[in-house]
Amino acid sequence: MDTLKAMWETVPPATPEDLAGARWRLLNGMHTRRRFVTAPRLLIAAGVAVAAALTPLIIGTGTPAYAVTKSPDGTITVTVNELRDPAGLQAELGAAGIKADVSFMAPGMRCETGRFASVDPAYGGSGATGPDEGRWRSLKATRPISMREIRIAPEHINPDETLVLEYRDNEDTHQPWRLGAWLAQAGTPVKPCTPVADPS
Repeated sequence: MDTLKAMWETVPPATPEDLAGARWRLLNGMHTRRRFVTAPRLLIAAGVAVAAALTPLIIGTGTPAYAVTKSPDGTITVTVNELRDPAGLQAELGAAGIKADVSFMAPGMRCETGRFASVDPAYGGSGATGPDEGRWRSLKATRPISMREIRIAPEHINPDETLVLEYRDNEDTHQPWRLGAWLAQAGTPVKPCTPVADPS
């Protein structure tokens, strides 16, 4: 980029006569003479513009914040590397056939409870405990498979139910986030997340 700028500074500016002659040749379709005083400046300017456009592409080729992968058996793997762009992850899940509500929370925060009507007692109250918890679909719909991945099993999600995913920043490289995953009843709304302090 600096080389292009240095080259630009060495090219003399075109005079009004040069520009008038270039316009005349362009308008009259004269293709035989293409050497204008302005041509080097135009080429260098184009090079600067291309370099400026490519710089974000080169810099932004790191690990993506998240990925959604559909397996042949119908399960969906969600990988979350960074807690950013929850709306983008939600849209990708929708494209994969999962109606979802995704929230990313700062350290020490969670969404206020009472946002939706759950299909089972896994949401709210004392948490996912009790003699019937093995039958709760909320616990079957998602399973952690690594420190950054969960697997979604669509067979445990009924039509028009919403999978509510609440990722909480754990500030730990070995366990980067904690996840709350529940199913909201079909046809019922999920209110926007209101961040509150997480006492746990």
